[in-house]
Amino acid sequence: MAYPASLIAFAFVKKGIDEGKFVTQMKLQKLVYFAQGYHLAKYHEPLINETFQAWMYGPVIPEIYQDFKLYGSRPITDTAEVTPSASYKPPFRLDDRALESINYTWGVLKDFSAMSLSHWTHQPNGPWSKVYNPDAKSTPIHNDEIQHYFEKLLIKA
Repeated sequence: MAYPASLIAFAFVKKGIDEGKFVTQMKLQKLVYFAQGYHLAKYHEPLINETFQAWMYGPVIPEIYQDFKLYGSRPITDTAEVTPSASYKPPFRLDDRALESINYTWGVLKDFSAMSLSHWTHQPNGPWSKVYNPDAKSTPIHNDEIQHYFEKLLIKA
């Protein structure tokens, strides 16, 4: 089952707050991207409903950007000011597969910086690098490209 990206983002923000490992907007985008890639590779279905776009600093879901832009580049230390996008209408309950993808991604990436994750998304022949065009902010990164890339990563791991 696919979920609104804002819900998955909120789960990562909550993990960061609960563990004192606060995420920034950039890191949040990358966590959701890696969770999507892991989920696509392992379960052959998307974790989120929305399509990533190739922006300058990597894959972005515009709804997540809108939800958390008030933090700028600062760590997200609370959610009092967050107004989830229209696509996120609580209550949602995440299934076991979604929770596993979120927990796996968090466990592997929580100690990486946002810039490290951004560099990772910029690897040659990766889904972002194949479609990024500096003159076109909203170029989609298709799930089949993300899935194929992450299947290769998981096989290596």
